[in-house]
Amino acid sequence: MLEPRHQVIFYPEDPVSLSEATQIRTSPVHLSTLPSALLCPHASYDMSLQALHKSFARTAGLRPNLVVVLVPLHQEVLMCDEPAFLFSLEGEGMVIGGKPIRFATDVLAHLKALYTPHLALQESYFEEESAFELTLPFINSYVPDTPVLGLAVGTCSKPQLNVLERLLASITDYEKKTLFIVSSNANALLPNDVAAEHAYHLGECLRRGDTLLEAQQHHLISCCNLPSLEAIRRQKWATQGWNIDSWYYKGQEYPHPMVVGEGKEKIVWHLSASLGEMHVSETNL
Repeated sequence: MLEPRHQVIFYPEDPVSLSEATQIRTSPVHLSTLPSALLCPHASYDMSLQALHKSFARTAGLRPNLVVVLVPLHQEVLMCDEPAFLFSLEGEGMVIGGKPIRFATDVLAHLKALYTPHLALQESYFEEESAFELTLPFINSYVPDTPVLGLAVGTCSKPQLNVLERLLASITDYEKKTLFIVSSNANALLPNDVAAEHAYHLGECLRRGDTLLEAQQHHLISCCNLPSLEAIRRQKWATQGWNIDSWYYKGQEYPHPMVVGEGKEKIVWHLSASLGEMHVSETNL
């Protein structure tokens, strides 16, 4: 079992505090089919906790056999690791808050056989990036005992994006009951007014199910995990746009992205969203 590296700074190290922070919250609306996907932010829990709960609450009643966490690389892939641009972890799992989280080693072996040299095992990228690790306690809380596959996704050329699209399809061919979790903030660290514009455009593209590539080319969006969102959009099961659930800035919910505080302060918006068929509980009809 691998040891966690991002506790204390990004999430509580104490098991009791971590359990309290990630305790299940209910939602009247939730996903009803698999495959499906969640969009979650990555930041320390004091900034991202509410958005993470909002997304994960959509899993009520789901029984996935596999959870795939797609996290972005905020760094360049080392030349020694090329031509790989997708990375995963070697090992049986990780213990966080005293609870073991099992990795989907069978799925990883299947993908390695199909996608080497595009996919490689390299733990160092996960040591630098906190997104995967801070998401695991929520998986353990909302969909416990489900094997997890972590994939760190680098910047993609068009051919590489096509590879990622095929790889995600291979996952659901192997295991249909898969829940994808895309870890991405809504915009890069930008001045307040520009950040709001980029976050708004991202939300509109996701809601409509539009390609993100054109918006990126016109510098209208700047989310950090665009390749994963675009590859998810291209999946056969993703027949509609994302459900945009909530917007957050510094842990506070807002109706939509807007200029907050000083106009030129650089900020990041967080977005909670879900993709898939939705069900409304009868008690809320």
